[in-house]
Amino acid sequence: MRVLIVAEPGFEGVFRHYEGLCYFLLEKGIEVDLAYSDVRSIPDLGKLVERVRTAGGETVNMRISNAPSPGDFRAGRQLIDLVRRRHPDVIHGHSSKAGALTRLLARFFPEGKIFYTPNAYFGMGGKKGMAAALFTFIERCLAHVGTTINISPDEARFARERLGVKSENQVIIHNPAQVGHFLPATSVQKKAARAKFGLPGDAVVLGSSGRLVFQKDPDTLFRAMISVMKERSDLWFLHLGKGILDPELSALARQAGCSERLVRVEHLDDPAVFFHALDGLVMTSRYEAGWPIVILEAMSCGLPIISSLAPGTSSIGEAGLSHCWTGLPGEVGEFTKAIENLLADLPRNRPSNHRQIIEERFTPEACYGQVLACYRS
Repeated sequence: MRVLIVAEPGFEGVFRHYEGLCYFLLEKGIEVDLAYSDVRSIPDLGKLVERVRTAGGETVNMRISNAPSPGDFRAGRQLIDLVRRRHPDVIHGHSSKAGALTRLLARFFPEGKIFYTPNAYFGMGGKKGMAAALFTFIERCLAHVGTTINISPDEARFARERLGVKSENQVIIHNPAQVGHFLPATSVQKKAARAKFGLPGDAVVLGSSGRLVFQKDPDTLFRAMISVMKERSDLWFLHLGKGILDPELSALARQAGCSERLVRVEHLDDPAVFFHALDGLVMTSRYEAGWPIVILEAMSCGLPIISSLAPGTSSIGEAGLSHCWTGLPGEVGEFTKAIENLLADLPRNRPSNHRQIIEERFTPEACYGQVLACYRS
């Protein structure tokens, strides 16, 4: 079997998802070709491209962004030529731009199967405007093409009710965590991780990972954290990621007088060290495709979590997690209370079931294995 993965962007959760899928398929002996874009990317994308080439696959750099542009026509021609050369059995598009280009290939690919993983529809956050209207229009026009792989019941419901995707043309397959890599920190690893980021060894450290953009709602995150940090001089905050809201959030921290205990890191080649430095993870997203990979990785490391009850993560508070606190999207007071509750619980040292849940439900074999079964069905 030969699979063509078409993807944009080359960083953050979307990249982590299809990167893991590519490695899983290659390990299973599946031939993989990759059409990617390095416009938004991290060094790990280059490593993935080289791995695909080493295994005998062909790679194409489409050089596209997430916004519609004239370069999309060139990218479409590149994909058509690649399909005609390589004759894949399956084409799998990831995220909105690559998903649109993939499904537009249907007329040139009548003998194969097309799959699309949205990784969170643009309209799920309820944001209005021309961009939301355009993306929703495109999704509706292409809703009938191929099989849609949604990551949560919330995303699947949105696809049916708002975009016209038929239930018989969709499946739900969750994100996985790389359980063999993301392990609970030993005392030595925790000490080393904190030293790496300049964090006191005896501090209480909460963290978050994500782009500083509307979807992740970092304003609510920072305001809730700062509110508690004013009352707890031993509390530090470690944030991994960057984005267009960076200046506003930096100004907010300065005004609150908490800048010295708010540590910012834009990127890490290996995020495991980020989790090893933490006592808990906080996520305040307005919407997600499903349980985000960063939450699954934190759980794999045995960490307590705080999550928004947003589209994509609405079920997390009822999933039987032993150390999980929640808040409604945008509600600073609810997240402030959740942070306080997590901090109050830490000294109890209760046993956690988070890693057990990951090992039972969210391994690559369990999740990517379902994707491969769909390819073969």
